[in-house]
Amino acid sequence: MTTVTINERTSKGKMLLEILRKFEGEEFINFQKKPNAETIRAIKDVKKGKVTACEGVDDMMNKLNA
Repeated sequence: MTTVTINERTSKGKMLLEILRKFEGEEFINFQKKPNAETIRAIKDVKKGKVTACEGVDDMMNKLNA
């Protein structure tokens, strides 16, 4: 098995992924999307209950800007 990391934010990375996705479902290719460290940390925080409840967008913006 070979692992290849593609930067999806670049035009060449997007182009390569577009080509590879045409082969999705074939037995020789497997797409695994792994979350980055920031996303993993956020998921852990939510599971621990470290969240801020907001009553709406205005309330959320007030809390973010406080």
